[in-house]
Amino acid sequence: MTRHVGAEVTADLPVFSPRLDEVMAAMIKGEAPNAGRFCGYCYTPLPRAATVCPHCGTATDDYAPVDRLPREFGQLYRRMRRRESLIVNSFAFAGLGLGVLIFIALVAVAVYLMDASLWMLGFATLVLLVGGRVFAGILGGWIGDDIGYRYARRKLAEEWPAYERWRDEQAGRAPRAPAAGAAPQAEHAPR
Repeated sequence: MTRHVGAEVTADLPVFSPRLDEVMAAMIKGEAPNAGRFCGYCYTPLPRAATVCPHCGTATDDYAPVDRLPREFGQLYRRMRRRESLIVNSFAFAGLGLGVLIFIALVAVAVYLMDASLWMLGFATLVLLVGGRVFAGILGGWIGDDIGYRYARRKLAEEWPAYERWRDEQAGRAPRAPAAGAAPQAEHAPR
């Protein structure tokens, strides 16, 4: 996404503002209605008197504010969250699998090398219960979360130019010129 401030155009702006991310998450959970005053360009919630979007810098004269977020925009957000969730959950299951593999190795040691030592079997069970949870938390909640977040946001940034073109075509607007250094444009319309 690009920020339009005067004549300066930058391409390093995240597609969703932190405030919009909060609002979208609440709307999906059913905690907030799809109503309000949103920037007509990036859909960040706007204060009533705002004439310029605080996130993308677009003037309300250029893109009139909207009262509801478009369905296609919600689909972009849901796709982004699904991608993120898939990666986080995959890493968490890998951590759980690592805990199970360590448990199996400890049981094998207890049975074959220690004559089925009861304390070793107890230790292996503790490793399964605690280690599986810890490994799932570390791999899913820390590593997977970071990778999933970056991947989902990158894919969203790649889809955004195609969404912009489609949205502007639907509204009969001339498309904006891409910023220097902008992400490559995907060649598909919103699903």
